[in-house]
This record gives sequence, structure tokens and C-alpha cells, in this order.
Amino acid sequence: MRWLALAVAAALLASSAIAASPSATPSPAPTPAPAAAESPGQALIEQEESALSGRTYSYDPAGRRDPFRSLLMRPEKGMTGQRPPGVPGIAIDDVILQGIWKTRAGYVAQIRGTDNKSYLLRSGDQLYDGEVLRIAPNEVTLRQNLNDPQSVKPFRDITKQLNATIKP
Repeated sequence: MRWLALAVAAALLASSAIAASPSATPSPAPTPAPAAAESPGQALIEQEESALSGRTYSYDPAGRRDPFRSLLMRPEKGMTGQRPPGVPGIAIDDVILQGIWKTRAGYVAQIRGTDNKSYLLRSGDQLYDGEVLRIAPNEVTLRQNLNDPQSVKPFRDITKQLNATIKP
């Protein structure tokens, strides 16, 4: 048993000695030292210029999102792209309720869009970021779709009132 342990120890020692010996691969040539006339500040400026010019590293996103942009912030309105014309292009935050009519088919709401034109809404109509849930005699309930990963519900119900009174 003792001889077996000594043989294993000798084999390990021999393999570590072989691994530690210099290999036949050539070592990289040492880099020449910078000239004595070049200051350390000049070397830093050259490194910064090469980094800014993009010679050192470039990142190809290949269709992936930017990992440094926050998921919690909404994109700006200019970044969302072109909105469709008419009611499907009106955001819920931009809706201004002007009137509500009762018809045979139910209530119809008149709103003013961002283009200063009047539009008619019925229950179930789709807007840019939500839909019309219900129209009552004095209010319109809208469901706004949220793009917030921390939100428990992916939507928010907003009620726009006609002739809203301020409660004391």
C-alpha cells in the first residue's frame, strides 16, 4: 500500500515538472519601450483617441436590444414611429372628451384629437395605446395598455368625465 502511494506521488510530481518546463512554442516579442521624449500624458491621449475612433472595439447588436437602455423608461413620442391616421392613432392621454350622445345602439362619445379634429367613439373602439371599455351618460372608461415590466397589471383603467366637478 505504501509503495502504491509513493508511485502515485512520483507520477504527479513528474507530470507537474513536465507541465512547468518551457514549451517549444515561441514567446511573443517584447514590445519596445516608448521613447524617452514621449510623456505619459501623450500616451494616454493616444489611447483615448484610438478608443474614440472605434479601432479598439465595436459592438454588433444583431437585432438585440441595447443592454444599457433602461426597461423602465417609456420611449419618447418621437421614437415610437408614425401613428396611423384617425382614431387608431390617438393616444389615451391625448383624448379630450367633448360630448356624449345617447343613440338607439347605446352611447357615443365625441372626442378631440391632437390634430384638433372631432372623432366619435363607441364601446370597443381601439385607440393607439388602448381601447374604449364603456361609455356612460357622463363619463368614458378607457383601458390603457402599459409597457411596464414592474407593473402587476399590464393595463390601467382611465375615466374621462364630461363636466367634471371639483370635489372639495
